[in-house]
Amino acid sequence: MKDVDPPERSRSTPETMNLPMTSHADLARDLDFVKELARECAEIAIARRGRVLPSEKANLSFVTDLDTDLERLIRGRLKQRFPDDQITGEEYDSEGGDGPRRWSIDPIDGTGNLVHGLPLWAVSIGLIDDGQPVLGVIAIPPLGELYWATHGSGAWRDGERLHALDADFIHDQDNICVGTNALRAVDPRSLKGRLRDLGSACCEQAFVASNRLQASILLGEHAHDVAAGVVLATEAGCHYAAITGERLSPAEVVRSTPISRPVLLAPPQRLEILLGMARQYSS
Repeated sequence: MKDVDPPERSRSTPETMNLPMTSHADLARDLDFVKELARECAEIAIARRGRVLPSEKANLSFVTDLDTDLERLIRGRLKQRFPDDQITGEEYDSEGGDGPRRWSIDPIDGTGNLVHGLPLWAVSIGLIDDGQPVLGVIAIPPLGELYWATHGSGAWRDGERLHALDADFIHDQDNICVGTNALRAVDPRSLKGRLRDLGSACCEQAFVASNRLQASILLGEHAHDVAAGVVLATEAGCHYAAITGERLSPAEVVRSTPISRPVLLAPPQRLEILLGMARQYSS
């Protein structure tokens, strides 16, 4: 099995659920290491993007030699640096130690875009500490951008602090991203704004955090698709909620993967508005 959540060790109390076991100082050191690793992967990906070798997986999605090579590289570096941590990802089985920390890797999120030459795909590395997502790094090589966040220390793009802008309305020109799976479940006629589908959940979460998108709707994503992005988006001021109205903490988003019902992502006021308008197709 790949990138599946381990059984919960214990249910967090309200007083402790937002407190990662790793200290802020340790997270800062871990972040520096992961940022450099993501930059290295981005350089490799850009150098090889025009000559990848795609094949189909059992679920008919694409995987390329670049996906597998990058995941092996990331796993090797993380195992050497953090031997007690568990390591999971999209392409290979879980490995590593049995400590409370788990790394979740998506070596290329948006492989279909990469294969077809669409310049929107990402490298994603997230850290989950005792069930709580605490660190996320997302590189978007075609744009030359690096996003990062750690629990309680804000979200950043290339050194610029990110704050998702909120509003008490959805404008007709606001960009609302609805992923392919979500488009088959949510009636687009119920949504205002300009509807987009970017083909990369990591890019979508980064772009909501950085105001290129005003909201996004997810469905079907796995832990490696959201482990880094959920830290980035929430640290930028965004919230997650199921289409039924249930608010989801970062830990609950990851724990509920693969996402089996539409999940909306937006700053809080916009999220309330979207929850009031989004409607699922009747089965």
